Amino acid sequence: MFKKVLKIKSNNQLKASERKAFKDLLLKTFPNLTENELNDFLPKKEVLNVVKLVTADDITVQVYTVQKRPMVFETLGRLFPTVYFLWKFPNIIYAFTTHQKVTQFINSGADLMLPGVVVPPPQSGLPKFGSVSENETVYVNLTNNVAAIAVGVTSQSSGAMSLANGRGKCVIIRHFYGDNLCTLDNTPILPIVNLGSPEWLKFKSYEDDFPELGGSSKKLEENGELEDEKMESINVEDDLARDVKQLESTVDTVEDMDATLIYCFLGAVKYSKITLPILTSNFFKLHMLPLCPENKTLDIKKTSFKKLKPFLEKMAEEGIIMVKEVKKGVEQITSINQEHPKYKEFYISPGNRPKKEDDGANVSKTDVVESYIVTQNVLPLFQMEGYNKGDTIQGPDVRKYVTKYVKEHNLQDEKNARLVKPKEVLATICKTTLPINWEEVVEKVCESMRSCYKVRTATEEIINKGKVSPITISVGVRSGNKKVTLVDNLELFGIRLPDFAKECQHGVAASTSISRPPGKKSDQLLVQGNQVTFVYDLLTEKYKVPKKYIQGLENAPKKRK
Repeated sequence: MFKKVLKIKSNNQLKASERKAFKDLLLKTFPNLTENELNDFLPKKEVLNVVKLVTADDITVQVYTVQKRPMVFETLGRLFPTVYFLWKFPNIIYAFTTHQKVTQFINSGADLMLPGVVVPPPQSGLPKFGSVSENETVYVNLTNNVAAIAVGVTSQSSGAMSLANGRGKCVIIRHFYGDNLCTLDNTPILPIVNLGSPEWLKFKSYEDDFPELGGSSKKLEENGELEDEKMESINVEDDLARDVKQLESTVDTVEDMDATLIYCFLGAVKYSKITLPILTSNFFKLHMLPLCPENKTLDIKKTSFKKLKPFLEKMAEEGIIMVKEVKKGVEQITSINQEHPKYKEFYISPGNRPKKEDDGANVSKTDVVESYIVTQNVLPLFQMEGYNKGDTIQGPDVRKYVTKYVKEHNLQDEKNARLVKPKEVLATICKTTLPINWEEVVEKVCESMRSCYKVRTATEEIINKGKVSPITISVGVRSGNKKVTLVDNLELFGIRLPDFAKECQHGVAASTSISRPPGKKSDQLLVQGNQVTFVYDLLTEKYKVPKKYIQGLENAPKKRK
């Protein structure tokens, strides 16, 4: 995931409330981690930052750093520890042990295969592959050091591993020591700490059962079966060459990579919804790469073609597609031959086909939370609640904390409970010492704060300053008296304009464009024709944007009677 170059989008310090929520999430995710351990590791004065980055595969990741060191990362709603965090707390998740020579395969991007796993000896009483379920977070260490060298998820359960007869995948690697996450923000990589060998590999603890190498043992002579079992666990190095040989066989060859490339190509031309003509670069990125099987990787440089252009030229020579050069260095696929034998013979089961573009299963509700930013004037009202200058507070919480402050400082009018007698801080905010009603007090406090709002989507949380700027849909006229639909402020609600434009283009069969009008702070989407109804339905039904934050439905074409 982090082998290729990462793009950092933001780097912010966590606020007090966010910091507490993060620590609670850590304790919930890793039950073996105690609160005292976490407090020692992350005391109150220690700065905790969150770095938002995008991987080469266009996956958004949130990385939590301490002293610029990545400790935990969150992606697709799941929390993972880094190797640095596991050096501090090696017992919070299960670990699989492997040989030192296997690290070269992991560092090259391979997953940990079952032939490379060193299992505990029968005498240890430990289960062979632990007690893990499929897709459980685990890490990898070495026979000479329990410090983590990689983090990932199990590809199958412990029971399935035991039945696999030493074949197949064990851990799908998400992050390894030395990748770009370890050197985030150009920080130098830390040397691996030495935590010693796994306990079950320290044979001295079994000295009653294990004889000195080269010596004899009466007990072993009397029980040949026990001798065989123990010698098997001792002779780890004797099996290393065999394990490495089997691991080498799992790394994709050029022929395997070529087969994967052709599989993704045929799957894309047959099952992806492609609008022709399409740029060859977009075809590869948007349609071929998503079809790569989970247990495979598609790297065009490791194929016999080395680059995309010669491969597509080969497919064009075979008559499957037609490729046209639009201008120097820019090519498009202009047509697909659905009568070609390879096209007709190729088949992918429905479950492995690309999802339909109108499938909104991966788009969750867009939540908009109107909030206020704490300023120096109102800080004394909220400081006792753990807020600092610049923190955000939701509207209902402002009322709650103001009410609490008034009651604790006895500012409520004794004769009329509906009135408040402003003093000191409240008198400065309300600009009066005369009794005023509760609503006016809250209103004055809100006016002394800066407005903002949070937009939460499936993949990110966006904080925008000022009051909520709704999505506006308007209709304009261009040359030739042709109507166009203009949509503003989509980006403020976490909607990617290229994706939304593509959905409009396919949904109403009309051309689209994105531009930045003069005086506007965000890009504007233009759709040919009056498409107000379609855009409104797309926003409310798929993206789940609340209707009160969409304006312009009145511009929809009137239905004919």
